[in-house]
Amino acid sequence: MGHKRIFVRVPLTAEATLSAGQKKAITARTVDISQGGFCITGPSEDLSESEYQIEIVTANGDRLNMYARLVRRDGEYAGFETLEMNDQSLEIITFLVSEYQMTPEFVKQLDEFDLLSQRFIDDEGNELEITFDDDRGR
Repeated sequence: MGHKRIFVRVPLTAEATLSAGQKKAITARTVDISQGGFCITGPSEDLSESEYQIEIVTANGDRLNMYARLVRRDGEYAGFETLEMNDQSLEIITFLVSEYQMTPEFVKQLDEFDLLSQRFIDDEGNELEITFDDDRGR
């Protein structure tokens, strides 16, 4: 069984602003985020198949800035693939993921999506080996 995502998705409710050229900015709320993309809900305007400049502001004031393209719409949800992000945004997401991996919700996600038995593929099509260490480094 294949798996399309190689990045852990972290639940994140935050304000998002999407801009595309001269069009009016679109506001929405994030549902989750990863290094590879994010999901929003409740956009203030219709979304087109386009690339967007995105700014996400978390509850504690962190600002993530990136370019992304719309890849999926499913009812009130829209999924975006990250095309480019600055180093600060990557650091924030990396921190969110590391914090999330210490929660029971992360373990449930591993179980729910059967992630331990999935095949993970990088951008070049090479299979990635995933391993986990316990607190003792084993």
